Amino acid sequence: MDACAAEASDAAAKGTDLKEAIFGSFDGMTSTLGVVAGLLATRAAAPKILAGAIGIAVAATIGMGAGQYLSDGKHDLRNAIVMAVATLIGSVLPAIPFIFGDSLACVLASVAITVLAAAVIGHYRGYFVTYSILLVVSAITVGLSVAVA
Repeated sequence: MDACAAEASDAAAKGTDLKEAIFGSFDGMTSTLGVVAGLLATRAAAPKILAGAIGIAVAATIGMGAGQYLSDGKHDLRNAIVMAVATLIGSVLPAIPFIFGDSLACVLASVAITVLAAAVIGHYRGYFVTYSILLVVSAITVGLSVAVA
């Protein structure tokens, strides 16, 4: 393989990695935010919120990584690992404030961290749409979680 072909292959892999990372982190953040919102609606204490967040983080990480591997006709392990790690990171972000309690400040910090992460993703990708979609999805997720609880 010549240098140009190798460079093109590396660029394609990085583009796929970025796509998987955005998808995984987006899924992880919205899933965890939904679980947190549902637990908050039931007036759950911080330890229960953290337990729920850990549960969804593990399930989402395994599910998204395995789903990526199985759905990709090439069974690309690299893509599956990128998806799983991004999902784990995204899943953890909204739960971090609940290490410190379950006050209104923790709730607001959770939402702020999620919005900030979405802004970083949107800025990095250059897509305001990414940020907007995450805000809408997050609002729907929180609203439905609270309504169900």
